Amino acid sequence: MKLECNKECCDNKSNSIYIKRILEMIGAVILGSKPAEIINVPGNDDVKKEKLTQIESFFSNCSKITYRIITTRDGGKRVLFINEKSMEQVLSNKKCVNFLKFVGYPYEYKLSAYMNELVVRLQSEEFPHEIGIFLGYPLKDVLGFMGYGKYELVEVRNWRIYGDKEISYKVYDNFMRDKAIMKEMIETMNISELRKAI
Repeated sequence: MKLECNKECCDNKSNSIYIKRILEMIGAVILGSKPAEIINVPGNDDVKKEKLTQIESFFSNCSKITYRIITTRDGGKRVLFINEKSMEQVLSNKKCVNFLKFVGYPYEYKLSAYMNELVVRLQSEEFPHEIGIFLGYPLKDVLGFMGYGKYELVEVRNWRIYGDKEISYKVYDNFMRDKAIMKEMIETMNISELRKAI
């Protein structure tokens, strides 16, 4: 007896595989230890369109995060996932905001204006290295990477660590903890349960 493939079922499985991969990558953003994550959307135009449709379908009513779709100058697509509550906490640090003002962000701090400015810069030819602040990396590491300050490079993990390693290790460990929690959720829940959970 030949079994017929239920195309809708196959589509749902493939869609959930991609979404689960995204959820694993942005677990720390969803759970709040990381304010944002940027993800490249690979593939030809049709593949990108399908992946973006899946992202929009899954995350459009998400209560924990928002997202921005970014088109780069070379036609690439990126998605910036944002935990606004965590982002507000990061940008409540006056040193971070003062540095962002120094590199050209609006003088008057407002989260939406800063996110808009970051998106504009992500669409430009020159990559905005200050994105490290928005990704939750310690300011000292962002400053060191950009050539400001007196900190020396001491290690490379997911980013370059400058100066005191302990501050960076704590941030890194929090990111990894939340990613592990999200991975466990992905392994034990179906896509509908995950949608309700986040």
